[in-house]
Amino acid sequence: MFVLFAAAVAAVPAAGQTQPPPKLAVVVLDPAHGGSDSGARGPAGTIESEVVLDFGRAIRVALEARGFRAVLSREGNQGPSFDERSALINGLSDAVFVSLHVSSTGPAGTARAYFYSILSTPPPPQAKPGQPRQQSGGPRASGLIEWDRAQQPYLDLSRRLAELVQIQLAQQFQGSPEIPVAAAVRQLRTVAAPAIAIEVSSITSDPSRLNQMGQPLGEALARATAAFQHALAEGAIEPGPAR
Repeated sequence: MFVLFAAAVAAVPAAGQTQPPPKLAVVVLDPAHGGSDSGARGPAGTIESEVVLDFGRAIRVALEARGFRAVLSREGNQGPSFDERSALINGLSDAVFVSLHVSSTGPAGTARAYFYSILSTPPPPQAKPGQPRQQSGGPRASGLIEWDRAQQPYLDLSRRLAELVQIQLAQQFQGSPEIPVAAAVRQLRTVAAPAIAIEVSSITSDPSRLNQMGQPLGEALARATAAFQHALAEGAIEPGPAR
C-alpha cells in the first residue's frame, strides 16, 4: 500500500499543468490556537500561534499554484473554537482539512502528519434476566452521525491522506518519519471530511529556521494533496460519504 501511494505521488503533474478534478477542490488550513491561546512558546520568544499562521499563508500560496482553493480558519490572531473551525469544512463538499501545529519537543527541522484514531467503544453491559435490553450507541436510525463522531466515516480517507503527506514531509525535511501517526487529535474529531494534522518541530528551534520551513511545507502539502485528488479521480481511493 505504501509503495502504491508513493507511485501516486510521482505520477502527479508539476504545478500549473492541470486543474484539480471536482472530487477535491478545497483545502481548509487550520492554524492552531489564536486569540488568548498562543500555544507553545520558545526561549527566543517564538509563539506557536504566529508561526502556524505564517505556515498557513505559505501553504495557501503553494496550493493555489496547483489550482486548489485554500481557506484559512483564521487570517489573524482570532481564536475560533474547535466547533467553529470544523464548521468551516463541514458545510463544504470536495474538501480536506489540515490542522497546523508546532511541537514543544522533537528533532529540530522535522515534521510529522497525524490522522485521527478513535478509541474502541466497550460493548454494552449484558442485561440481567427480566430487564429490557439497552440500545447500543452509534449512528441514529436516520443515518445522522453525532457531531463528536463526525470523523468516523472518514478515518480511512484521512489515514491515506496522512500517508501521502508524510511521504512528502520525509522528502522535504530530513529526519522526519516515513509513516504518519494515529492519535486522538481533538480538532480532527468533529471534521466530516478527510482530515489530518501536521506538527513541525520544534518551538525551541531558531526562529529563522522555523520561518524557512514554510515554503517546503507548502510544497510538500501541495504535492500530497494533488496526489490524493489524482487517486480519487482515478478511482484508486473510494470517495467518502455523499454530502
